[in-house]
Amino acid sequence: MTTYNDSPITTYSDTTPQKKVITDVISLISPSDAPLIERLGGLDGAAGKFRFSAEGTNPQWLEDSLPGLIGAMTGGTISSTATSMTVSDASLFQVGHILQVDSQEFWVSAVNLSTDVLTISSLGGTAASHASTSVVTIVGMARLDGADSSPRSFTSIATGSNYTQIFHGEVKVADTMLAISQWGISDEFDYQASKVIPGLMREIESHILKTLAGPAAGSATAPRVMGGLYTYISSNTTTGTTLTKTMFENAVKLSYADGGVGPWVAPLSPTNFGLIRGFYETSSWVQIDRQDAVVGMPPVQRILTPFGEIEPLLDRWAPDGTIFMIDPNHAGMKTLRPFTQVPLSKDGDATKGEVTGEFTLCVRQNEAHCRLTSVSA
Repeated sequence: MTTYNDSPITTYSDTTPQKKVITDVISLISPSDAPLIERLGGLDGAAGKFRFSAEGTNPQWLEDSLPGLIGAMTGGTISSTATSMTVSDASLFQVGHILQVDSQEFWVSAVNLSTDVLTISSLGGTAASHASTSVVTIVGMARLDGADSSPRSFTSIATGSNYTQIFHGEVKVADTMLAISQWGISDEFDYQASKVIPGLMREIESHILKTLAGPAAGSATAPRVMGGLYTYISSNTTTGTTLTKTMFENAVKLSYADGGVGPWVAPLSPTNFGLIRGFYETSSWVQIDRQDAVVGMPPVQRILTPFGEIEPLLDRWAPDGTIFMIDPNHAGMKTLRPFTQVPLSKDGDATKGEVTGEFTLCVRQNEAHCRLTSVSA
């Protein structure tokens, strides 16, 4: 039955034949960046730094160090005129060493490795006595003219290692979906596949920044798991509450005292980045770009401390409670299998494929890095 209407036809009265107005572009803003991995050289940044000679699921690296300079007393209290001192490990010391204990210096004339006793004589100082737990610091060497050679401890080469971890994402699209026309998508399978790697990259970044456990060798029923930064940066640690400029710089001081030279990269959560920026930027430091008429404070790119340079890195995946400071010369990712997309055999009315890659984190020289834990605003 035909309906007649004397009123004008409007967009409200006759909607049936109207075409939908749809954009031919699909917007995607979900974060997928991995700034720390990029700063460390990408997913295979460790290859050139560590110079691995073979491939495997448990890459290892070699580390060495010089003998230490600090020991400790373990015997009873000694006086300023003492002629012997018992230490925790006599192999650290050598005939001719000058030692500082509190505010007094001693000279070592003999070392008994079997009893950990040093024969000493005072070189001067003001301390009347020294407690049984006093720190003993090697501050110099003074050999007797014509003296015979005497042994000193040496350090053994150590190994560090991590396990590779498999990252995987499947793509599965119904064949009917592949056959129809869509706005913004020329091929549904390719479109879905293109999202897998960015999604996996953020999982890798989050893993190395937040994982407390690992590494784990894996088995037939358990996966291999790589240890994160928390596993490999454990020597120079500072625990605090409210984050302060002094606390931030003291963490670097620990690494510097152990031989670290930086510059250090500090992946920071948005909260911590804002706090640290506030330590170094004040209202008296404002940049005005006259060409673009932009007024404001530019982002901090380098922080120069008394102990070395820090590069703050804004990283949305970094935790608020922990701040790592990493020497990029001694850290990076290692690729065993790069991300690869392969088709899977059909078992129904759908097209399937998978994206798989296998990687691990390499961090050597624990003392070259540092971390702050239990941080709060």
